[in-house]
Amino acid sequence: MTPPPRPDGQWSVRLLAGVTVSAEDEVTLAFDAGRVSGSTGCNRVFGGYSLMPGFAFEGLGMTRRGCVGRMAELERAFTTMVEGVNDWRIDPEGRLELLKDDRPLLRAVPLP
Repeated sequence: MTPPPRPDGQWSVRLLAGVTVSAEDEVTLAFDAGRVSGSTGCNRVFGGYSLMPGFAFEGLGMTRRGCVGRMAELERAFTTMVEGVNDWRIDPEGRLELLKDDRPLLRAVPLP
């Protein structure tokens, strides 16, 4: 029997709650067997995630460095995404999408 798919791997975020993100913004997520870590472009994030049912972050924590300008905008978008996400998929182009009711809140490409 084939195990169910997982979002495991390292991802560079390109869309975050409606905000376009570039590689230079350094917004990343890494998923590994129920654990998540990454960066909002300013602060580090860490915690867990569950795939049953759908998708949910669990026990998510974040460092508390002060963010201004673009970094603050991305951090707000990240917080919005975390609060709304309820499902996930890998799209036909191999991008990770975290969804709210089938609408992408986050889109990310694999990191090499």
